[in-house]
Amino acid sequence: MNFFKLLLLGYKNYFKGAKFLFKHHLYWFFSFPIFLFGGVYLTGTYFKKLEFQINKSLQQTAHEIDSINELIWTVLKMMFYDGLYIIFTQFTLYIVVVLLSPVLAMLSEKIEEIISGKKYTYSFKMLLNDIKRGGVIAFRNLVWYYVFVGLFLGVATLFGISTKNSFIMFAIPFVVGFYYYGFSFMDYVNERRRMNIQQSIYYVSQHKGLAISIGSVYSIFFLFYFYFYNHYNELTTDFQSRVFWSIVIVILLILAALTPILSITVATLSMNELDKIEKKS
Repeated sequence: MNFFKLLLLGYKNYFKGAKFLFKHHLYWFFSFPIFLFGGVYLTGTYFKKLEFQINKSLQQTAHEIDSINELIWTVLKMMFYDGLYIIFTQFTLYIVVVLLSPVLAMLSEKIEEIISGKKYTYSFKMLLNDIKRGGVIAFRNLVWYYVFVGLFLGVATLFGISTKNSFIMFAIPFVVGFYYYGFSFMDYVNERRRMNIQQSIYYVSQHKGLAISIGSVYSIFFLFYFYFYNHYNELTTDFQSRVFWSIVIVILLILAALTPILSITVATLSMNELDKIEKKS
């Protein structure tokens, strides 16, 4: 299948996937990412508060610091907590996918069992392997994503292309993120098919349209939530606007939290559908 047919296959199966989960009473899986998503993000904001408190305390007691070592230690603590805040908020999508590894693997297996009749045994050893592989894939994707974006923006700057005003400069790195998020979900099926990481990389590279469609829904909901949450004070000018944007932010947060379960469903349904199509051709 070509790129655009694979893209449409993924988006089509988002509607099919939602119906599938409710039809087969698998909707209770949605509870896992809701609590996890909230926990990861709240942990990040907690570290930000700690960093803010240390910074405020430093400003108030700077004249009481007796040595350079004490000043350095205080600054290092601020940097440490600020770093944790960035990790737990900016990389929430990857962290959630990694921590949800056993849940996503189990759900994917249940879906495949329903549609194909194949049964899989699940053990604690397999659980550890799922977590390990999920972490390796997420870290690899994160590194490659930032390498690509860094090189892309660097080349653009050399050619004098504005990185602030050009829509293309914003859109291309954004779409690259779609691919890597989708990769993470598709790899759960590839792992069950006994593909090693290199084989999985090759398979996903041959089905880029599907990876992008799967990853785009997950990342768009989160990025919209993150944008509106951080610009809440700029968007709200009166009581009605505060109520409206508060509702929008809550809805986006819920959708972002639920999407990993829907995305793994789409990946499983789509890849099984692809198997049937490719066997016929």
